[in-house]
Amino acid sequence: MDKEIKASSDALDNSISAKAVPLKNVLDQSEEIKANVEEAAGQIGSVNAVLTNDAKVMPPFPTIDEVIAQNEEAEKKVVKAAEDLQQVNAELTKQVAERINIESELRETKNDLLEVRADLSKSQEKEKGAIHIALHDPLTGLPNRLLLEQRLEHGLTQSRRYDRKLALMFIDLDKFKNINDSYGHAIGDRVLITVAKRLQAFIRGEDIVSRWGGDEFVCVLLNINLESDVISLAEKMVNRISETCEFDGIVLSISATIGIAICPRDGETAEILFKQVDRAMYKSKGTDQRVMLFNASILDSPDDG
Repeated sequence: MDKEIKASSDALDNSISAKAVPLKNVLDQSEEIKANVEEAAGQIGSVNAVLTNDAKVMPPFPTIDEVIAQNEEAEKKVVKAAEDLQQVNAELTKQVAERINIESELRETKNDLLEVRADLSKSQEKEKGAIHIALHDPLTGLPNRLLLEQRLEHGLTQSRRYDRKLALMFIDLDKFKNINDSYGHAIGDRVLITVAKRLQAFIRGEDIVSRWGGDEFVCVLLNINLESDVISLAEKMVNRISETCEFDGIVLSISATIGIAICPRDGETAEILFKQVDRAMYKSKGTDQRVMLFNASILDSPDDG
């Protein structure tokens, strides 16, 4: 759309430039007529000087016939100049009228361009809003599953390319259904919004936390160094989520379980990592440990699956 606007503006500029050439020719012609008039005036002045016996006229003195011929030539030049000048004036009048039309078209075109730009800006804002809606959870405003999967795939590609570690965390709220059943979905939604804000406070700009669905959240941490740092962060998240919150006089306590998988140690694809992190989370639910890092021993546990 911007290219079309520029093309329209350039076309109008080219039209104006094309009109400028004839006007220059007319002005040059006017200067030529002026020179002819000045030359004729000089000739007539010489004739008058001879006819009045002006002392400034130097010999050899022209004959009367030569003077008359010179005067006739000068008069012809004046007549020709007058005719040419009339044509120039007519052409100038035409050029002025054309320029008035061009200025009017230019104003109209500029107004049209402003309207087009305004429409384009509105369209871009709508498009931006539509993309945001498509990629974010309407309740919490967090990235949704689609955006999380896109970012995770990009993170895995970067991990393989630059030999970097990546952590996937699956966060599940414990017994959240009881809150909806006891206090209603309106309170349940406010709890989810509160949890989302608490989780967001822990992540860096390059990381992402997403509402996976229902009472489940997923966090992707990029470029991690130590697994112990990831575990420490997850424990802080659990503790923060567990802090009581109050809605309309109702005080609630929430608890959460977090399963963690590390790329590339626990897998190098999203599918494998989600399997491992899911196993770690459910292993944690069978213990007092709120945070569980996936390890090979989980696969042999009778609690798995």
